[in-house]
Amino acid sequence: MYKRQELLYALGEGDRLVGRSVWDDQPVQVLEVPSVGDALRADAERVMSRNPDLVVLYAGSDNARSVEQFERLGLPALAIRIDDLPDLRRNTLRLGSILDRVERAAELWAAIERDLEDVATATSGLVRPSLYYDIAWPPAITVGSGSYLDSLIEIAGGRNIFHDLALPSPQVSLEAIVARSPEIILLPGGASGGSAPPSERSGWDAISAVREGRTRTVDAALLHRLGPRIGEAARSLARVLHPEIEFGDPVETGSTDAPP
Repeated sequence: MYKRQELLYALGEGDRLVGRSVWDDQPVQVLEVPSVGDALRADAERVMSRNPDLVVLYAGSDNARSVEQFERLGLPALAIRIDDLPDLRRNTLRLGSILDRVERAAELWAAIERDLEDVATATSGLVRPSLYYDIAWPPAITVGSGSYLDSLIEIAGGRNIFHDLALPSPQVSLEAIVARSPEIILLPGGASGGSAPPSERSGWDAISAVREGRTRTVDAALLHRLGPRIGEAARSLARVLHPEIEFGDPVETGSTDAPP
C-alpha cells in the first residue's frame, strides 16, 4: 500500500503499508515505513522495490503518467482526489470497501461527521467574522469555495471573503482584498513559504485588519491535511476565531490501527 496513509491507519490497516511518500509524517508510526520518494510523479522503481499489491496516490495531472506506468508494470494503481469533505467521505468508504473494512469505514466517517457537527453547533448563532485566508504570497493565493478549508471556515464560525470564487486556491489581487475588507487575516503557520508577514508587505497597510493587528496564526500542519483529523482541525480553527467557546470531549476518529 502507498499513500493516503492517515486514512489507512484510521481504518486499522497501517500494518499493510509498505511504502510512504517523503512528506508523510502522520501518525508517527508511519515514519517507521520506508520512504519511496515524492508524492507527485512517483518513482516507480522505488515503489516496486517494496513489492506492494496496490498503489494509492493522488489523482492529478502530475500523477497521471505514474498511474499508466504502474498499470503497464501489472501493478494496480488507485488514484484518488480528496479536495473537499464529500471527497473525504467518498474515499473513506471506498478504501474501506477495497480493504474489506466496510464497517470500520462507516464508523470512521460517522465519527468525523459527529465531530464536525459538534463544532458547527458550538459556533452556531455567533457573530461570524469575515476573514482572508493567506495561503501564499506573492502572489496572493487564498481559499475559494472549491476547497474543504472554505467549509471548515464556515463550520468554525467564520465567513470567507472569497467564498464566491469556485477554485480551491484562487489567485487574487491586493485591491480585491482591500475592497472586501476582512476583519481577520488567518496566517497558516509554516505554510506560506516563509513569506513576509502582512505588516511588512508593500501596500498591505491599506487593509484595516493589517493596520490594527487583527491577524491570527493557525496550525497549517493540522488544517492543511484533509483526513481523519479534520474534526480536530475544525475545532482548532474555531478556537482561533472564537476563543470564548468551550467544547466537549472530541469524538475519537482514530489515527492509529483500530482493533480488528
